[in-house]
Amino acid sequence: MSRGGAAGERTFHASPAFLVRAVDMGEADRRLTFFTRDAGVVSILAKSAWRSRKRFGGLLQRYVLLDIVWTETAGRMPVLSTASVSESFWTIVEDWERVRHADYLLELAAEMFPQEGAKPRAFGMLLEGIRALAAGEAPGKAARRVEAAFLGIGGWGPDLSGCRKCGRADSRWYRFVPPEGGALCESCATGAGVKLSLGAVKTWKALQAGGEAARERLRVPDGIADELRDVIPCYIEYCLGKQLRSLGGAQ
Repeated sequence: MSRGGAAGERTFHASPAFLVRAVDMGEADRRLTFFTRDAGVVSILAKSAWRSRKRFGGLLQRYVLLDIVWTETAGRMPVLSTASVSESFWTIVEDWERVRHADYLLELAAEMFPQEGAKPRAFGMLLEGIRALAAGEAPGKAARRVEAAFLGIGGWGPDLSGCRKCGRADSRWYRFVPPEGGALCESCATGAGVKLSLGAVKTWKALQAGGEAARERLRVPDGIADELRDVIPCYIEYCLGKQLRSLGGAQ
């Protein structure tokens, strides 16, 4: 949400947001990067954010769904006005793997959807993933759900309807080849790519295409989760052309 004014005047913006990263600036201020529902990725200056607890009361933390308000003036860095907690997910910090994967999902959202503008579907999927981690879902399974949905939302989802060469949809196994944008069946594969069972391909396809209700109904066996762990993060890094930092590279 935003309110505009005449040229040179401040504009006011508000949105639900997750804090992705924070960098100290000088003796008191912080530069904060948020992933917001209504404006996408925004970098905002929080004045006196780490010297004075009165300024924001220690609210500017990760693993918290925030409602933030900020102002923008042409030629200047946006400035954070207020922040309040909408929902907290502090159970995440009880387990290191949940922390690592929550950080990964935050980084992933910012890297896959860096363009300006509202990102309601991606934000909703990020919120769904953070809630799942806080509720105790296995971190790897929660991450695969978010990754696959992000690929579909961002238009990077691979073609998983069958073999990219012959179209076969019932092969016992496939090899997923990132440059092909999909998988090759056992007859067409030449050894390149990562081997995936038919069940893993169907599960990835369902996670990528399904809505929230479909994802909640889908139960991912441990073996298939392990298969997808070896391919989906690597495919995302291939699409982005860079290695993500949160998990120390694709895992």
